[in-house]
Amino acid sequence: MWRQDNTALTKDLPVMTNTVTSPIVVLGRGIAGLSAAIALGSAGYPVHLIGRPPATPGGLQLSPNGFRALSSLGLDKAILDKADRLNAVVIKALSTNRHLTEIIHDPKHLHAAVSRQDVMDCLVAKAETLSCIRFTDTEIHTVQLGTEKATLVSVDGDIFSADEVIGADGPKGLACAALTGQNSMPPQPAYRAMRAEIEAAKLPTAFRRPLTLLMLGDGCHMVSYPIKGGSHINLVFCTSADKVTIGWQQRCFSLNPLLSNLTDPAISWANTPLYPAEVLPVWRRAHLTLLGDSAHVMPPHLAQGAGQTFVDAACLKVLLAEKPLAQALDQMAATRSIEVQAITKKAAASGQIMRLGGIASQARNIFIDIAGPHFMNSWLDEVWQAEN
Repeated sequence: MWRQDNTALTKDLPVMTNTVTSPIVVLGRGIAGLSAAIALGSAGYPVHLIGRPPATPGGLQLSPNGFRALSSLGLDKAILDKADRLNAVVIKALSTNRHLTEIIHDPKHLHAAVSRQDVMDCLVAKAETLSCIRFTDTEIHTVQLGTEKATLVSVDGDIFSADEVIGADGPKGLACAALTGQNSMPPQPAYRAMRAEIEAAKLPTAFRRPLTLLMLGDGCHMVSYPIKGGSHINLVFCTSADKVTIGWQQRCFSLNPLLSNLTDPAISWANTPLYPAEVLPVWRRAHLTLLGDSAHVMPPHLAQGAGQTFVDAACLKVLLAEKPLAQALDQMAATRSIEVQAITKKAAASGQIMRLGGIASQARNIFIDIAGPHFMNSWLDEVWQAEN
C-alpha cells in the first residue's frame, strides 16, 4: 500500500543497494523528460534521465508555435524530416460526410503530423549527442523532498540523490503527486479517446490527403491525419465512456459509407482516458519542478499536447542562458504556469463544442457551415501562432 507524509510518496521498500548522486535528475523518459534533458544538457548541466522508455504508438500534430519551440531546442529540422506537412483542416459531419468548412494553412506557417515514435527517436538521438546526459532504465516508486536534496528510490532499491528534480512522468506520475500532496487515483474520466493507426492503402482516398480531417458527430468527433510519409493514417475518435461498449464501431461509423472500413474488427483501437483540462497553479516546490503534462493536462483538441511541452522546454533553455539553474527553474515555472492557461481553456472549450449531442450538435454544424473558414481560422490561429 502507498502511504504519504508531508514530503514523500512511498510504498514498502526492498533492501537498498546503490546510491547515485547527480546535480539534476529528470524523472520520465517520454517526450517531456527528453525535452527537458535536452534543454538542460544543451546548457551544459549534467543530467540523469531516469525511467522506462514508454510505448509510443500513433501520431501527433504540430503547429507553428510548436515548431518555433523545436527550433530553439535544435530539433525542428530532424522532426520535420520525419513529418508529413499538412495544408488544411477540413471539417465534415461525421454521420453524413457533409462538408462544413475548410481552413487553408498559410504555406509560410508550418503545420505537420508525425508519428510519436519518430519524435521519440529524434529526441533520443539529440540527447545522445550531449555527453552530459546519462540514462537509467528503471522504475521509480519513491520521491522524497528533503531540506537540501531530493531523493528517489527505484523498484530495485537503488537511491538517486539530486539537487534538482524535473518531474516529467505525466499527470498521474509520482512527481506531480509529490508536489501536490495527492496520491489517490482520480475517478475514471467520462470521456475516452479511441486511437488507431491504419495503413493508408486500407482507407478511402479522403483520408490520404495531406490535411487534418475533423468529423463532428452526435456527442462525438474524430480526427485523422497522415503519418510516416503518408503510409499510415492516425485516427482519434473521442466519445463518452459509456458509448465505448461492444459494437461501438458499428454504431458510430456504419451510417457514413466513408467510414465503413473502420468497423473492421481487425482494427486495434487503444482506449485511452481523456482527463479534464488542468493547469497546476504551482509547478515548483523545494527541489522539484514539473514540466510538460505533469504540470498541464492539455486536451487533444487544438494540436497542442506535445507542442506546449516543447514550449516549456524551450522557455527553460532560454532562461538557462540568462540565469543560474534555480532561478531559471523558478521563472520557467512562474511564466509558463500563466501562459499555458489560456491555451488549455480554449482546448477545453473546443472539446466541449466538439462533443455536443442531439439538437445542439446539429446547431453547431449549422453554425460552422454558416460562419465559414474566417471564423474558425481566427479561433484556432490565436493558439497556433502564439509567440513562445
